[in-house]
Amino acid sequence: MSGEPSLILLTRPGCHLCDGVRGPLAMLAALHGLRLDEMSVESDTHREETFGQRIPVLLWGGVVMGEGRFSAEIAIGRVLALLADERFGNSAEP
Repeated sequence: MSGEPSLILLTRPGCHLCDGVRGPLAMLAALHGLRLDEMSVESDTHREETFGQRIPVLLWGGVVMGEGRFSAEIAIGRVLALLADERFGNSAEP
């Protein structure tokens, strides 16, 4: 799925919710050929202001796919559904 936006997991050090979703997201992303990058909200003032109280946050193409207590499976399912829509010519934007 090269050329697709990468998944971005916004986290912060010591976040137990982030720790809990990191492994399942990495496994599901690899299984479906998606790239997963991790960024701390603490490394950017705008990210901290926008997402600091909502972490973990999973973004794809700039759109929130999951936040707080979310299911990695459901979030990845949303991404895969959007990819399928694009491939079948639907104009769904992420």
